[in-house]
Amino acid sequence: MMILLMGTEDDPQIIAIADALKQQGNSFLIFDSGLYPTQHRLSYRPMDGSMQLQIGEHCLAQNDIHSLYWRTLIPTRTAQENPIALRDSASLLRSFLHSLGKKSKNTAEAVNFHQEKPRQLAQVAQLGIRIPETYVGNDPRAVRAFCARHNEVIFKPVTGGDYAQIVNQAHLTDEHLQSSLNQSPVTLQAYIEGTNIRSYVVGDEIFSAEIRSTAKDFRTDEDAELIPFNIPQEIAQQAKAICGALGLEWSGIDWRRTPKGNYIFLEANPSPMFVNFEKHTQLPITRHLAQLLMA
Repeated sequence: MMILLMGTEDDPQIIAIADALKQQGNSFLIFDSGLYPTQHRLSYRPMDGSMQLQIGEHCLAQNDIHSLYWRTLIPTRTAQENPIALRDSASLLRSFLHSLGKKSKNTAEAVNFHQEKPRQLAQVAQLGIRIPETYVGNDPRAVRAFCARHNEVIFKPVTGGDYAQIVNQAHLTDEHLQSSLNQSPVTLQAYIEGTNIRSYVVGDEIFSAEIRSTAKDFRTDEDAELIPFNIPQEIAQQAKAICGALGLEWSGIDWRRTPKGNYIFLEANPSPMFVNFEKHTQLPITRHLAQLLMA
């Protein structure tokens, strides 16, 4: 049976896992999502739920696939230029992921949680785990009221994928609110003073590091310092509970640790980047992720 790595061939995460699988003598194929549908072929028969994936000379049914590492979907330029083609290609690919069930690391259902961040936050809050004070919506009055209740507020897209920014008075003018909120809702969160913590959960293992940065969003800081350490047992249990509730077999969880030592959950990513983190911390994430795929 074959291990499938889905993402672009030049993605550092794909390259790292491929190298780890090679060292273990495991068979794998790279399903370059950037070459679908122009080169890779995918067929589905709703009558019996069978699917077939063709990558070059390799033709795989669901039973031929041992596991799948899901990195990202990068549609071809042709698909990007045609909205109907993009939706159709993505729809069939999502059906393919669903057909693999738990062979996919992570499952299509877990990916859905990540794409619906308000629901993800609500699910984690129901576990009794602290999350930031949050507003998601497009009501100008509610936006102003939320900002008035907090000293500092950050805003970011509802689906994520962009850097968090601090709300200023220019953002709260009638003209700006009308223009932006008529286009889409926004996520607002009370800014939490403290330190960023990233935890990778891979099966039963947890690898964490403190991210030392003076930036409001550490991802904008090229000089951010990563210091590996063990999170408290209580927080480790919370990390595993989060993964269980969100259907994640592995994840990158972001926390904010307050000056009093409280951990605030920010996000759980079902397919985070890890190569740079591993490079700076020497934590064996790739090896354990490869073992998860081989299990």
